[in-house]
Amino acid sequence: MRKVVFLLLFFYAATMAAQNEIHCFKGKLNGRTAFELVYGYQQAGENDHRCAGYMYYPNAKNPAPILVVGHPLEADAKDPNYDHLYREGFEEYQPDGEMTGKMDLQYYEVEGDYQFKEGFWQNPTTGKRLLMTEMKEQTNALPTWWPGAPATLTAPKREAYSFKVRYEKDENDLYDVIVDCFVNGKKVAPEIREYMNYTLDGENLDQFGYVMEKDINFDGIPDLIVNTGMTTHAQNTQVAYVWNPVTLQFYRVEAFENMVEPSFDEEQKDISTVVRDGYEYVVYETYKWKNGVLKQVSSKREKLFDDDNGD
Repeated sequence: MRKVVFLLLFFYAATMAAQNEIHCFKGKLNGRTAFELVYGYQQAGENDHRCAGYMYYPNAKNPAPILVVGHPLEADAKDPNYDHLYREGFEEYQPDGEMTGKMDLQYYEVEGDYQFKEGFWQNPTTGKRLLMTEMKEQTNALPTWWPGAPATLTAPKREAYSFKVRYEKDENDLYDVIVDCFVNGKKVAPEIREYMNYTLDGENLDQFGYVMEKDINFDGIPDLIVNTGMTTHAQNTQVAYVWNPVTLQFYRVEAFENMVEPSFDEEQKDISTVVRDGYEYVVYETYKWKNGVLKQVSSKREKLFDDDNGD
């Protein structure tokens, strides 16, 4: 019963977004690294209750808001003040979609006042935890660094999207492939624009420029592959945009720029490619996803022909 009450209270908090209910916490990681955590709630649909905001490190070399997306967790039922205890988890995402931190925090709420109980920040790669200390809620105005409510609070879900390809010539009479994005049939900005590789005339565009919806990060959700032409060795070139179901965003996959004709291994959950290196060598490369970013894990260069047996 308490779990149901907790979820109902969380959902009630979500409906308060119109009244600008936002939590602002300041604290330190392990008593050293200062941070500010600011987040709010939004009810985006009848059964779509969202929590998102930003993590900010004021003493960083180049401080900037970092997107965080939250979700309710079950609190400690043995706590004597369980009925007033809230527990929330957050993931911290960089602009390229890489998850660089996880947070778990608990606080008490009594008559609108919030008192922090405990929490930690965790490195998703190493698992190292840093305790949240000296945590205090800030009840004054939003911080000056606040960039506005994150798009995650109101962004459409993946199934609402559809796509259409078109082409444009630039000032040098070269072509760009453009993917127009639609949400529930209505065109939205921004468009996806990519440079077409190789010299192509208008008759070849339909053959070399296209968009394909394919799950490339093995999470069961279709992502996007945009074909952008071909190399001088007659291999197709592609770029990719991967969908993150937590942040509700597409992220351009930089590693795809170095790939040609990638193959996807569902069992091993990796992507491999064979790149021609001149006319004598090929390079075998393997990539894996780590915290939302595709990274190369192996590379091997081999000669196509033996010196005595081929030409």
